[in-house]
Amino acid sequence: MSDTAQTHLGSSPVQGLQYVVLGVATCFQQDQEGRLVEVLVAEPVPAADLDCLAQERRSTSYLLLYATTYAEIVNNGIPTLPADVFPPGVLLGEDFVERVQAAARTYRNKPQFRHIPLHQTCTPERGVFKLNHSVEPRRILNAVVEVKDADNIKQHPHTHQRL
Repeated sequence: MSDTAQTHLGSSPVQGLQYVVLGVATCFQQDQEGRLVEVLVAEPVPAADLDCLAQERRSTSYLLLYATTYAEIVNNGIPTLPADVFPPGVLLGEDFVERVQAAARTYRNKPQFRHIPLHQTCTPERGVFKLNHSVEPRRILNAVVEVKDADNIKQHPHTHQRL
């Protein structure tokens, strides 16, 4: 993997050796009977999110954070996760490659937010900082939201009138 490998999304190229952090999040999917099933999802973590996790010790759905390079994760537009780092059965998040590119640009613009050394991990048990893992509130991936008329907020009669 060379540092000359580039991918364009819009007008901002992402270099192959650019820093990016991937996270493994505990999410839920509804099965046919409506029950929630736990799934692990790999997704990029933008710089501002990592800074909040590192500085403020906020609760998060992430079980694992891994600092890597764009070229290690995406090769010729095809995402691959290192098997020695990520647990088996991890699903890729939606629009994974595009979101990895976007996250890599956030670290390029804010290099001071690179809190995890390259090829290192953070978990609830170990790392540069320990994750405060929690599944609440639950992240439900395939939830269907039904909007009803009762959901509309009633406005006061004078709201849109000139008095």
